[in-house]
This record gives sequence, structure tokens and C-alpha cells, in this order.
Amino acid sequence: MTMANNGYRPSRKQKSIAAAIIGACLIATALDGLSLLGREDESSPSPDHMRRSLLQKFPEESRKVLEELEQQRKEERGQRKQLSSSPEQREQEFPMEDGAAVDDSIYPWAHGNLRPVARAPEPERETAMFWHIPKSGGSTAKAIYRCMGKNIDIESQPASILRAEKDGLVASGKVDVIFSSFPNMAAEHLFDPVHKGRMLAMFRHPVDRLVSKFYYLQIATWEKTYRPEWKNIDILDWIKGANMDNDHMVKKLAGKLQRDTATETDLQRAKTTIKRRFVVGLMQHMEESTRRFNTVIGIDEEEKTARRCMDRYFGKGDKKQNTNSHPKVEKGSPAWDLLAQKNSLDIRLYEYVLELFEEQRDIIGSYATAAASGSEVVAEEE
Repeated sequence: MTMANNGYRPSRKQKSIAAAIIGACLIATALDGLSLLGREDESSPSPDHMRRSLLQKFPEESRKVLEELEQQRKEERGQRKQLSSSPEQREQEFPMEDGAAVDDSIYPWAHGNLRPVARAPEPERETAMFWHIPKSGGSTAKAIYRCMGKNIDIESQPASILRAEKDGLVASGKVDVIFSSFPNMAAEHLFDPVHKGRMLAMFRHPVDRLVSKFYYLQIATWEKTYRPEWKNIDILDWIKGANMDNDHMVKKLAGKLQRDTATETDLQRAKTTIKRRFVVGLMQHMEESTRRFNTVIGIDEEEKTARRCMDRYFGKGDKKQNTNSHPKVEKGSPAWDLLAQKNSLDIRLYEYVLELFEEQRDIIGSYATAAASGSEVVAEEE
């Protein structure tokens, strides 16, 4: 205790008094906590009244104990405040590494917790997270990085994300790549301004993605979302009725549900967020996209295991992708046109990603140069 450290030697009686004081103070602190929750009994003495009485009765023996407990209580309150504060408030407490102000044009969960594309990767200071958009190459990416011996963590449901946050997954340093279907929730709860993430995502044309989903879930007995009844539905009828998964990407980034409506504002924030915080890949350019991701993660493709895994998935032969053969829906057909109409915001986002894929080619190429020169910024954010 602080009293003994300062040369004070309490008697047995004084120790008993101090123990009683500590117990009373803990009760007072508990009452204080209840008052914060609005559950304090009006007939109970106030915490401040109890503290004043103790100080009057035991001035010499109790003052230092009370001061120490008061300091501990203040620290605990500060911790609770930090945990309950909004992303914007937390960002003020942990300044941005690039000195940037809060930008309302991108989502708050991305601004403070994810490394900008404009900054060169530092694998030892960041953790990669792969946004797994269904039927867009995510399963193949998982298989590739497992093949390379990377520690993969899959956070596919909100409950598992909250458990990973409680367990300190990112701070533990035990994971190399996190895969999640909930980019907003995962970025907000798994990362913070001290333990930042680096976001990766593989994109596919929204119409092709939904057509693939329709046929895949008819046979995917291993999936929780297995839909054998879809075998008896014409795809046009499915689009008109059973399919609720429209504008999937824009809604996910906005934190909206399938039944919600995506807006033009959601689209614009999605564009800016992806431009500034996402390293993008395209399913039709799977090999080049994977090589870009490898650069960001810090994988040496000349290393034996990495080279073997890349050859396995992108070498000669037909075994390089997780494919499910199905009838093709032609552009201009009634089914294609209706899907395009119902996913107009996602299609505009995808077309923007096509542009970003070309823009990022030079940025990714400059990462190696920046690492060699010790520079962090490889491009200026717009």
C-alpha cells in the first residue's frame, strides 16, 4: 500500500480500520456505479456523504487509502468512457498517423481504423483483412493463403466478430489475414487507431455474382444457405420474387440489411471509402489481383512454399479456381436486364472499381520502392 511505501507502519488496529474503510469505499463506489445507470435507491446515503463521514472519523488512517481508491475510480471511468466513445471521439484521442482530419466523405470505421492506400504497407504494424463478397473469389483466396501457411481467421458473423474483439484477436498478433463478410463491423470492432487494418477485396460484376449464387446454392449442401428448392424455379421468377440480395456491396459498406434501401449517398461514400482505404482486386484478373495482395501482406513469391502455391492455383491446367458450371445468362436477356435494374448502384460501384484497379497498378508497384527508400507515403490522397 502507499502508506507503507512512504515509511508509515500501521498498527494491527489501524490495519483493521483501513480494511473496514476499503470495504465501505467499495460499497460507495458500487453505489456510484449504480447511480450512473440510474438505479440508485433514493433512501441510500450518497457516495460523497459516506466518504466525508469516513474522513471525519478516521482522518489519518483513511486519507491515503481514499485518495488511492479515488484515483483508481477515475482511471476506470476514463477507460469506460474510451470504450463507449464514438469512432470520431476515439480518433481525437488517438491522432491520425498522417495528421488527416476526419473526412465525412468516407465511413468513420474506415477513416480511423484502416491504413490508407496512399501509404506503403508495413506488415509488422498492420493486419490484412479481406472483405469476402459472396461468389467473388473469396474462397479461392482463403485456399491460397492457407496453402502458403498463413494464419487465417474467418469472422463471418457479427457474434464471432464481437468475440474476436473481446479476445483481442488483432492485438495478439496471431493472425495474418482476417476474412469477413461484414467489412464495416469488422473494421470498427477488430481494429483501432493503434492496431490498424489493411483492407483487401475481390470484386465481380454484380449480375454475374448473383447468377452464380442462384445456381451454386441449389447444389451447395455444405452451405447453411443451401436452397434446393431453387432448382424448380426459373431464374427470372427468382429475380422477381425470392432474391432479396440486391445492391449487396453498397448496403454492406453502409451497414444496411438486405431489406433496406441503398441510396445515392451510400454509393458516393462507398466509392470514396474504397478509393482511399481498399486495395482492390478483380475476379477476372485473379492472378494479378492475388499478386497485388501478396505485396501488401508482405509475401515473398520467390519463397518455395509461396511459389508452389501460386503455381498450384495459377499454373497450367483447369484446377486454378473454385468454379461451378451453370447456364449462362446473356447480357440483354430479360433476366440480365432485370438483375441490372435491381442492382444499379452496385453496378456503378463495380464500374468505378474497374477504374481503381487500373489506377492502383502504379501505386502497388511503388510500394516496393517506398519500402527500399524508407518512405511511407507513395501517393497523395485526393
